[in-house]
Amino acid sequence: MSISLKSPVYMMAIDHRWQWSQWCDENRIDHLRIREVKTLAADAFLLARRESSQAMESGVLLVDLIYGREAFARARAAGSTVGTPAERAGVFPLEWTGAFEESLPGAFAKVLVRHRADVPREVFDNQLAKLAELQQWCSTVNRPFVLEVLISGPETDPAFDREGRPRLLAEFIRSAYGRKIVPQFWKIEGVPDAAAMRIVDEAICEERGVGQLILGKGAGLETVGTWFESARGAVSAAGFAIGRTVYWDSAREFLLGRMAADDAVHQMAANYRTVIELWRRAQVLAPELG
Repeated sequence: MSISLKSPVYMMAIDHRWQWSQWCDENRIDHLRIREVKTLAADAFLLARRESSQAMESGVLLVDLIYGREAFARARAAGSTVGTPAERAGVFPLEWTGAFEESLPGAFAKVLVRHRADVPREVFDNQLAKLAELQQWCSTVNRPFVLEVLISGPETDPAFDREGRPRLLAEFIRSAYGRKIVPQFWKIEGVPDAAAMRIVDEAICEERGVGQLILGKGAGLETVGTWFESARGAVSAAGFAIGRTVYWDSAREFLLGRMAADDAVHQMAANYRTVIELWRRAQVLAPELG
């Protein structure tokens, strides 16, 4: 596969779809306005690139085409590395948004798959088969893919965060490798400490040159910083894929009429730069992968 993403990867992820649809329904806001916040977020990404050499060199944008087609076009026209999601939003088991040729026009493909301890074997196998299908297409068109895995479990159980989630994730990674599914990057949830990270890191490193990107799930900057610290020293640590932490609050305030568009863009850009600095401060300096 052609390698077009180099570590570190500072991914600003704005491909949220069902989350925005749900929020707009709750606040009686037209879904068409979601396009506006995607465009503002893309403008913030481009602003950060102009203001930060780190964002310029390593910044990557992930945006959907359902609400973010204009955002995608703007970022790509500016010379940015932009990718799109392959999965249908908010659906389990995994389904595609459409034909790969139409839904994945960017520099890389991202797919999200959900997993839990009690998932039926047939569902588990079918999801892996679909991932193999995507990998084959990506290989044919020389496009890297990023594989995001969300592990379901008790939301308020510290033991699950420290042991249960990392072990389930490690098992999923090894099962994928067993089917010859090897993404360029795993996009995974942050863990609370280095011991939990070792469980994940060891599994990822069973295939050479594969990295991990830590996702945010809308967590606060302090929590994100803790996750980055936990990744210090992990061989596979290659960057992050953070979205709602960066742009959600400002976008929401804009849609509610409580923040001007220009102010929202500047706040999003500042948040993105802060996340980059948190990563750099944690000194997560992985070797170049590939």
